[in-house]
Amino acid sequence: MPSMSTDTAASRTAGGGSSTDIEPLLAVQNLTRRYGTRTAVDDVSFALGPGITGLLGPNGAGKSSLMTCLAGLAAWDAGSIRIGSADVARNPRAARKLLGFMPERVAFPNEMRVTEYLGFVAEVKRIPRAERAAAVELAITRTGLGAVPDRIVGNLSKGNRQRVGMAQALMGDPLVTILDEPMNGLDPLNILDMRAMLQEYASTRAVIVSTHLLTDARLMCNNVLVMAQGKLVYRGAPSEMAEGMGHAVRLRVRIHAQVEPGADDLVEGTTLIDTAADDRGTTVLVQAADDRAVASLVQAWSAKWPVTTVESTADSLEEAFREAVMGSVATRDETD
Repeated sequence: MPSMSTDTAASRTAGGGSSTDIEPLLAVQNLTRRYGTRTAVDDVSFALGPGITGLLGPNGAGKSSLMTCLAGLAAWDAGSIRIGSADVARNPRAARKLLGFMPERVAFPNEMRVTEYLGFVAEVKRIPRAERAAAVELAITRTGLGAVPDRIVGNLSKGNRQRVGMAQALMGDPLVTILDEPMNGLDPLNILDMRAMLQEYASTRAVIVSTHLLTDARLMCNNVLVMAQGKLVYRGAPSEMAEGMGHAVRLRVRIHAQVEPGADDLVEGTTLIDTAADDRGTTVLVQAADDRAVASLVQAWSAKWPVTTVESTADSLEEAFREAVMGSVATRDETD
C-alpha cells in the first residue's frame, strides 16, 4: 500500500472540517457494488462538506460505478448513502431533490431549445412553477449560455452542449452535484470561467468532479478521492497527497543577476542541487519539501535578487497519484 494512509482523511469532511463539527452534505458508508464475481466499488466510505472534490483513478477503477450509485441510478450490495438528511436507498425521491448529476455523455432532446429543455428539467426536479423561469435564467447565467438560450440544443457546439449539461445539473441549487468530465469540449478560456463558477458555487455546496486531468485536480479541487480496483486509496488535499507520500518538489529558479546562492540563502525544507550562470543571469535547481517551503524560498530570494521565473521540473502530484494507484494494485496482487 502507499505510505499515505486514508485513515486520517476519512475522519474529516472533504470541505476541511471535522466530521464532529460539520454535518456532511454527502455521507457514504461501507459502500460495495458488485457485478457478478467482480467488485467494482469495494467498501468505500467518505463524507463531504462544501467544496470541490476531484474523483481520480485509472480506467476500471470504479469511478463510474460509484457515481451511478451516488446518483441513485444503480443499486448496490452493501453500505449506505445519505445526501443531507435523505437516505438515497430508503427515500430516493427526497434524495434526488438534493442532487444534480451530469454524466459523461448527456442524452439531450436535440429538437428542443435550450430554455425549453432547462424548463423541462426544472419541472422534472419539481421546482415550483412560479420559480422555474428564475431557476432557468440563473442556470443559463451561471454556465455562460446567455448567447444561445433560444438555439436548438442539437445545433450547439460540443462546448455549449457541455454547458447545457452542467446547467441541468446545477438546476435548483442542489446540495450535492456530480459532474463527470465537465470540461470536455471547452476551450482554455471557457475552462477558466467554469472553474471560477464552480469554485464560487461550491462555497456552500458539495461538488464532485470526475476527471482524468490532474491539472484540474490541482487548480480546482479542495480535495481528491483516488480510486484503484474499486477501493478508495487516498482522500485529502492534492498538495497533501504529494507531501504525504514523500514527494519533494523540484524547482528551477531563474535569477536576473550573477549570483551563486549557498547554504546560508536556503530556508527550512529546501536543498540546493545545482547552479548554472550565463550572461543573462543564474539558474538554480532546488528541491523543496512542500509548497510552503517553495513559497518561503521564493519570498526570501525575491527580497535579495530579481527572481524572473519559478517552474517545477517534475509533477509531484502525478508521481504521488501513480504511487497510490500502483501501491494499491501491488497490495491487491499480494493478497489474491
